Amino acid sequence: MKSGVLIAMLLAFPLTAGAISGSWSQTAASGVISVGKQAVPGSRLAPSGSIPASATVTQISWRITLLSPQPPGLQIKLCTATACFALDSLSGQKRFTTAISAQGPFRFVYAVAHRGQVVPPVRVVSNQLTVNYR
Repeated sequence: MKSGVLIAMLLAFPLTAGAISGSWSQTAASGVISVGKQAVPGSRLAPSGSIPASATVTQISWRITLLSPQPPGLQIKLCTATACFALDSLSGQKRFTTAISAQGPFRFVYAVAHRGQVVPPVRVVSNQLTVNYR
């Protein structure tokens, strides 16, 4: 009887109880895209407090606010020091299965796909990033 209770308790205990999970969020203003085919990096985004060095990203959420309507051909990437990930909209969520450090820093990088002057210029009022990690 006691062994049955012990087994039930062990099965109820989550396997990830030792894993530390959490999230952080940052919002920053960004730049102006006035010329096509030119990459414009946003502000550096990183956690304001300390997180474990081993923490890896499980999911990100983002929201980007523009001063004017989104132009055709707007390309948005979220970059770390080692990789960039294409984002297909001004807001959304993306799950990660590869080990990306949750410590960052991260930067949004913007471009417009056509050559020449962008009229009106694209003004990025804010970009918000929320990083969930484990």
